[in-house]
Amino acid sequence: MAEENKLFSFQGYVYIGERGSAGKIINPVWVGDATMQVAMEVQTAEHNENFSGQRLPYGLMQTSKKSTVTLTLWEMRSQVLALALYANRVSTTAGTVTGEVMDAGLTTGQRTVLEHPLVSNLVITDSDSSPSTLAEGVNYSLENPTGGLVQIIDPGSFVQPFKAAYSYAGVEDTLIFTSTPPERWVQMVGVNTLNDEPVIVDLYRVKFNPASQLPLHNEEFGSFELTGSALADALLATNANLGGFGRVRLPSEV
Repeated sequence: MAEENKLFSFQGYVYIGERGSAGKIINPVWVGDATMQVAMEVQTAEHNENFSGQRLPYGLMQTSKKSTVTLTLWEMRSQVLALALYANRVSTTAGTVTGEVMDAGLTTGQRTVLEHPLVSNLVITDSDSSPSTLAEGVNYSLENPTGGLVQIIDPGSFVQPFKAAYSYAGVEDTLIFTSTPPERWVQMVGVNTLNDEPVIVDLYRVKFNPASQLPLHNEEFGSFELTGSALADALLATNANLGGFGRVRLPSEV
């Protein structure tokens, strides 16, 4: 009797969560569209015998085991980006600014940047005791509202420094290299697309390296990689159903 076909082609959701003190995944976050690979490696020490005159292989001992996790990420999600950049996140809510003092001594053609990005409704006045309003398109232009970039067209005889009033949208800043790399529980909850059977992969302690590169100009869909090392979990190693490293869960064949 022929054995059942066990060909596979996996897809699934990848989650990154914190490892709770009781050894469970908590607060898992979906990383978005991603692919996940796990590579395993064993380091060995060889011993050649000393009695035959040929120094033949006589013993082999495992000295270490290593596993590397690679995530290829196709979505720019702030929590995952923070992990990739060893970053803390700071949120700024939308608001308005009045009387923001701009750079002094601005001349024709010079550019200056406002304190907030995502700018709208910009009005610029001078510092005269009876302030005058500069004309957009005549004295200045909001060259790039996304970056808050203003170009001076003609400063005229207005009294500097100029002052800006505007609205800005909320943003979330990811501050590069402001955080130590945290350990994360990585889980893939997926399906074998050939037969719709489920598959679950858990890696209990993964410490990621910073992203080797973050592509900022893309001709096609952008992506970036995270690689990390899976570490042994001493607490879970005492549980015979978990092991101390990770597990792959498939439907029972019985």
